[in-house]
Amino acid sequence: MKIEHTSRCIVTDFDHPLRTLSSASTGGGHRRVQTIVNLKTDAQEVLDNTPEDLISDFFRKRGSDTHGIGLLTSAEMEYAQFVTAQDRGIGVLAIVTAGTSNALNIAERSDTEFSGGSNTGFGTINIIVITSACLLDECMVSSIITATEAKTAALFDLQVKSVMTGSQATGTGTDTIVIASGNGMHIRYAGGHTLYGQLLGQAVYHGVRRSLLEQRMENTDLQEICGMFEF
Repeated sequence: MKIEHTSRCIVTDFDHPLRTLSSASTGGGHRRVQTIVNLKTDAQEVLDNTPEDLISDFFRKRGSDTHGIGLLTSAEMEYAQFVTAQDRGIGVLAIVTAGTSNALNIAERSDTEFSGGSNTGFGTINIIVITSACLLDECMVSSIITATEAKTAALFDLQVKSVMTGSQATGTGTDTIVIASGNGMHIRYAGGHTLYGQLLGQAVYHGVRRSLLEQRMENTDLQEICGMFEF
């Protein structure tokens, strides 16, 4: 596994395709992919292009897997977090970029003309979870639940408010998540009563919290992190 981190993007390349489940508008769903990109964009690019076009163009110029997963954000890449958690043969890596300029409380109604089609937004919290464990299909779905709970816990602790109503925010209107499964220990459950679930929650929580606090990770050794995960 290799990770490239610049002011423009975070690209994760695997030696071979991994099973993934994601909500990404480009390459989302349940797929096998070899590349995941989190790409910084701006308002003009969003107005002039679709998310699919932006990601495809990036892959094409890079000469990498054009069938990979693509996420978009306006969050600053310098505050990206790479948080690992390991115990008893299970390794979890959470890669997080976060902004809350469109923070919302999902239980509340707010004015919107958006019905759920293809779209990209700003202030997004993007979470990429990579684990050395082999997650069964039901565990991949459950991993999304656990990661979302951890994200919301960080928002609660930081008292992030909805930009619409001022109440406690649970996320933003454009959050995206990716779960990538390794080939190690077979895991069926990802809830809070499991070791894997606790490791996942810990990594995501601290990733979201640190990113929103704009903590720079200048000493992050990405090569060392990648060495922890063998697929």
